[in-house]
Amino acid sequence: MNIPPTVVLVLRRAQQVWSSPKNLLRLLFSRKVVIIATVLCICTFWITSELRLHPFIGGWFKQKQLAYFQRKSDTAHIDCGRLLHDDKQGDYAKRIAASRSRLSPHNFSMRCEHIRARVLPPVQPRQLQFGVAYARIVYESYEFIEDELRSSYHPQNVFCYALDYKAEKGFSEKIETLGKCFPNVIVPGKRWSIGRNGINGTRAHHECMKALMTFEGWRYVILLQNYDIMIKTVYETVSILQALGGANDVHVLPCEADRYNHSLNWDVRSLKLYRNEQQVALAHLNASLTIARGAVQASLSRAAADWMVNTVDLTITFEQLDFNIMGVDEVLIPTLHVSDSLDMPGRFTAQCVKKGRRMDFITRVASWQYAKDECHSKQYRHSVCIYGVEDLTWIAKSPKLMANKMMPSFDYGAIDCMHELMFNRTYLEQEDQKWNMTLYENLPGVLYNKYRQNPYQDFKLDCNLVI
Repeated sequence: MNIPPTVVLVLRRAQQVWSSPKNLLRLLFSRKVVIIATVLCICTFWITSELRLHPFIGGWFKQKQLAYFQRKSDTAHIDCGRLLHDDKQGDYAKRIAASRSRLSPHNFSMRCEHIRARVLPPVQPRQLQFGVAYARIVYESYEFIEDELRSSYHPQNVFCYALDYKAEKGFSEKIETLGKCFPNVIVPGKRWSIGRNGINGTRAHHECMKALMTFEGWRYVILLQNYDIMIKTVYETVSILQALGGANDVHVLPCEADRYNHSLNWDVRSLKLYRNEQQVALAHLNASLTIARGAVQASLSRAAADWMVNTVDLTITFEQLDFNIMGVDEVLIPTLHVSDSLDMPGRFTAQCVKKGRRMDFITRVASWQYAKDECHSKQYRHSVCIYGVEDLTWIAKSPKLMANKMMPSFDYGAIDCMHELMFNRTYLEQEDQKWNMTLYENLPGVLYNKYRQNPYQDFKLDCNLVI
């Protein structure tokens, strides 16, 4: 085999270099090698920098480097993935639950740049089909509230915090700071003292609706209470609300006789519901409301919220519903939602309530002690389950938007793991659950809303929804 002379010379030169350390060092520090190495380093740095600025590849770089969920020190020992995919016996969840992680007081900065660093997404979020407004009544547990803001934050979303007048000064100041640090966070100046029985709760949500009307781009408002936790990502939430097609999602059931004052007048004219009665048909003015009740939590279309703020005047209705009994905040919105004569945008009908039927909804999952609903923690507050780490597996698979309730003073491990799941689904594209969009598209309220917009002869009302 004939080897070209040039190759022979190169091989001999290489042998000389490698056989002598002095020759090797002389080569490494020769001018040509240093120049070539420097050029290669500069090129590598430039190419990498350009890739990081690329709208698609750069996002990948950032995601790989920055997108990880930072859990609290109180919960760092918990393997959330194992909790969420625990075996049927739930042995690991039982061990973690035996020594629950409560949230310890933390010293953290309330300077805007530090709050934004904790809340804002680690990567540029994808565009939403539309924004979502969140109206939450708050009175305590600031860290939980901030963590919930982080979990649902998107520049297109809007967040309103209705402060309970009785909230401690330090908590109120922190919530007010959120409103100063983010252009899409608002804290109404008018505050209500919200009673344990729900008095002024609906007023507080209504105050948020008025404030939210100044923001463009959102199509639904979700009504929440202090310890509600979102169990759908921002993208999942928008997909589900889009499937509703403008229908409201409200829990409705017949109202017990002692939930409102029967000696008062409940017709539209007596309540002075319409701001401009001249534009309302006489039959509608003389009609009485169909009193119903349901959960405080609800998902209302923007048209419905706008109607509640600008078309009707709820002043007298609020006063008459402030009845000294538990759950007075559970009456107004279900009543407006099913009172046919009012024709609230996205409404349902009174037909199911008059048949004594209960209509479920997809906004909130809650487990009641008297109903023996699923509650693996076996802990209750006002007869409602306080979810713990034992409940994560089934809650993560629930088709609902939020869970009521999780509390930092009981089990922050459950909260942090749920927030980690939302983070991973949002920013790491974790696909551990596929949602059946047909379920949402065929909800009785959605089908009824479509029928109202385009009536057809074969429509049949379904009054048997249980999710």
